[in-house]
Amino acid sequence: MKLKQMNRYIDFMEAVQSCTADVYFCSDEDDRLNLKSTLSQFLFASICGDRDYLRGGTVVCQDSADYDKLSSYLEESDDEGRTQNEC
Repeated sequence: MKLKQMNRYIDFMEAVQSCTADVYFCSDEDDRLNLKSTLSQFLFASICGDRDYLRGGTVVCQDSADYDKLSSYLEESDDEGRTQNEC
């Protein structure tokens, strides 16, 4: 699912940490960041200013129930239920 325009990075990352399984940001350049990893969080924070890069990527939850926890940060799409292997 695509990210909405993000106003509060900290709130989004707290929602990611509340997820039961891994959450990935997958860029259209085939980069994959595990947003539950501290290193990946730093990298993700550094790219948050590049809206085109963020808009081109998708958020993929390993557990489909985690999409509900992130729903206020994600746009509706047909990508629900994708797994980490489908980045």
